[in-house]
This record gives sequence, C-alpha cells and structure tokens, in this order.
Amino acid sequence: MNIYLKFIYSIIITIILAYIIKKRGYLDNSGILVSSLMSFIILIGANIYWLILMVLFLVFGSIVSKIGYAKKHSMGMGESRRTIKNVLANGLIAVLVVLLNMFGVIEYIVALVGYIGAIAAATSDTFSSEIGILSNETPRLITTFKKVKNGEDGGITIKGTIAGLMGSLLIGVMAGIMFNNINLIWIATISGMVGNIVDSLMGALFERKGIINNEIVNFTCTIAGCICAVLLYGLI
Repeated sequence: MNIYLKFIYSIIITIILAYIIKKRGYLDNSGILVSSLMSFIILIGANIYWLILMVLFLVFGSIVSKIGYAKKHSMGMGESRRTIKNVLANGLIAVLVVLLNMFGVIEYIVALVGYIGAIAAATSDTFSSEIGILSNETPRLITTFKKVKNGEDGGITIKGTIAGLMGSLLIGVMAGIMFNNINLIWIATISGMVGNIVDSLMGALFERKGIINNEIVNFTCTIAGCICAVLLYGLI
C-alpha cells in the first residue's frame, strides 16, 4: 500500500476505533488518547491484524471485568473503566516491539511472536485477576502457599489460574487463525501463562510490600510474555 494511503487509512481506522471505545466505555478519555496513538503506530508499523489482536485483549478484558461486577464492587475491587496507566502497562511493550521492527532493529517474525506473547500475557493476567477474585476458594500466596485475603497481591487460586490459561489460549487461537500459523497457539498459551506467573511473583515479592505498584507489575508481566514467546519461537 502507498505510504500516503496507508497514513490516511490508519488515521480513519484509529478515529473509528476511538469512537467505538468511547461509546462502549472501555477507557477513560486519557486512555482513549494514548490507545489511539498506539493504534496508529501499530497500523503504520504493521497491519490491521496486529491491531485486531490488541483490540481483542481490550474487548475480552472488558467482558471478564463485568462478570460478577456487583460482588467485585462490594469488595472495593470493581473497575468500570481502564485508564492511561492500564493502557501503558498492558500495551507499551507490544507497541515498542512494533517500533523496533519498523525501524529494522528486529525481524518481522521476532516482532510478531513477541507482540503476541505480550498480549497473551496481559490477557492471561486480566482473566486470572477478574475471574480468580470471584472464587470461593481461599487464595494462596504464590511464593509460600500460605492463605491470604481475597484480592491480595500475589495470591492465586485454581479458578483464577485456569481462567488465565483460557485467556492466553484464546489469544493464541485468534493469532493462529489470523496469521495462519498453528505454532502461535502454543507459543501464546505458554508465554501468556509465564507472564501471568511472573505477575503473581512480582505481586508477592514487591507489590504487597509497597515497593512497586500494579502498573509496574503488569508491565513486567508483558515483558516476560514477550521474551518467553521469542525464546519459544527460537526452539522451532
């Protein structure tokens, strides 16, 4: 596609997406602004399929966040709209991968699997958090397996872990279909869960002690997913 046409096409798609996100209430205004910039970069540096994968994370995340919302709200853990912090924490690594490929620093396939790994990790973590908190099972700290309060940083449940696995698998299946590569299914599933586990470890070791915040934990989660996916691809 001609670069000028691609620029106009990217602007139009970005505006349409921003409008839909605004109407659906997925993000607040600052989140919409930053996500729009990210969308534009993805479209310019890659293509619509890459953006669709990112949008799927946003949609799936919004859907699971609404499951049992009344209970979450009563626990003080309901989140109706995501903010600029959520957008950067979960999407920055994926966008950086696109930029590295766009400027010739890394190869296309490396960027693709890293991108998918980062999104799979963010999705897995979101599913675990949003579904796990509804579990009647008492959470256990991932580092010591001691019982902790529901929603406490670093706490894991069987229900949440299974939900996380389903989240990363979902991204893997969608990626495998869109990019016609069956290997992306298991790469995304594994790397997503690795990122999820890293998230829980960071929560247990640092966040619950007030050393870092949730956004840094989520950012680390996507880094782990990205790196793991690239390493797994290297095994093929």
